[in-house]
Amino acid sequence: MCHFADIREVKRCVLGLCASACLLIATPGSYAAPQQADNTPSVAVAEQAYREVDAKDYSAAIRDFRKALASDPTNMDWQNDLAYASLSAGAIDDAAAEFERALAVDPKNFGAALQLGYIFEQLHRSGAATKYFEIAARGPDELLSGQARAALADLRTSDLQDRKQKGYDLLAANRTAEAIQTFESVHTDDPSDATTTLQLAYLYSAEGKSEKAEVMFTEASASPDPAISAPAKAALLQVHHQTKRWFASVYAEPFFQSRFSNEVNPTNLKIGLQPSRYFQPYVGLRFSRDIRSRSGTLPQIYSDNSAVFSVGVQSPIAHTGAVIYAEAGTAVNLVGTGPEAPADYRVGLLWFRSWGASLVPSPNASGTTKWMGSAYADGGYYSRYNRNALASAQLREGIRLRTSRVPMALLGSLNLVKDSNGNFYNNVVEVGPMLRVAPLRNAPSLALEATYVRGFYTVHDPVNPYGPRYGDFRLSLVWSKEF
Repeated sequence: MCHFADIREVKRCVLGLCASACLLIATPGSYAAPQQADNTPSVAVAEQAYREVDAKDYSAAIRDFRKALASDPTNMDWQNDLAYASLSAGAIDDAAAEFERALAVDPKNFGAALQLGYIFEQLHRSGAATKYFEIAARGPDELLSGQARAALADLRTSDLQDRKQKGYDLLAANRTAEAIQTFESVHTDDPSDATTTLQLAYLYSAEGKSEKAEVMFTEASASPDPAISAPAKAALLQVHHQTKRWFASVYAEPFFQSRFSNEVNPTNLKIGLQPSRYFQPYVGLRFSRDIRSRSGTLPQIYSDNSAVFSVGVQSPIAHTGAVIYAEAGTAVNLVGTGPEAPADYRVGLLWFRSWGASLVPSPNASGTTKWMGSAYADGGYYSRYNRNALASAQLREGIRLRTSRVPMALLGSLNLVKDSNGNFYNNVVEVGPMLRVAPLRNAPSLALEATYVRGFYTVHDPVNPYGPRYGDFRLSLVWSKEF
């Protein structure tokens, strides 16, 4: 937004030059000495002043106009021409004083009022400029009043831009409270400025003023500009989610692995209360079952086949996209190996962030190819997994393809897993291409993903029966929803 100040300065210079040019063009008429039968000394001095104006000797003309006015202070022609001569000489303050004298004597001198408006705008005194432009705008001369109304509109726009820039400067200086007050004043004077409305909504949300944020996001979501309405609508949903006294979420990702010809069906459910933004107790269910694992004399286990019932508490970390949590629960073993219902205690952190375009474009968005990406990370301590600390990270980066019907994206994927116990299956690096498809436009939280990865184990373990490297094709159906 810093370019506002530069544009304003250029505009004001141009206005000043145009005003001066108009004054100079008008000078012959203004400066032309009236034909008078009076040959008094004051008239002779005034005629000398006009000759000096013709010679562009403005300092001498100013001196002689003042001498003439000293003898005849009621001569408004000389008073006006003294003001114009001062303006031509670059004596802005003197010109303002002379025009003010002329207007005081003749309140219907709308030309003087217009010039005073231009002068005070150049002097960055917007209040005085507005006052005189408003006087000129009430005049009967349509040319003068039209110029005054146009100047008022420009002045109002410039003032709004000044205040918006001040708001951004205050934000940069971490003076948030003052920035909010500044943006509020801009919004009051120009409610149609959707950019300011959206900025104010984000500030209210960051300050925990959810009700005010909801009002501003609602206004911004009605903007015809999708670059403003789309993020406003997304933020409005988030505000609604934060202000509810309860919350619920579901995440399901059934997937097929070609490497083991296996299907795994993990699902996480959670429902809880949020008496505050940072304290959210809940009950949850973590379910996972694959189709190949079996118990018996020679058990084969391909995944964690269990249903974990738990109670926990979570707390979002403001402005980071991260959530910390702690849970205590019981894991019901679905395969039959090991204890049937061991205790399950865990504490950890989740983090997610996306950028660029969304998989499902907004209705008004162009169909061009756009960059998009996301990152996910989690880490925690798990008592049931032999008191193991486990961390994982996923990175997705690529492009949303230009398709007319079914939204899809081609992405590069990177998966990292690391644990503290050194289990080979929990220490891997995987990389490969991914095709992500949204089969239903009206259900953007549902996605079909096809991925081929090349992976290797970062821990050498003699009991690893799969070798150090592997390839795997995976087909996943991902559905996530917050209520």
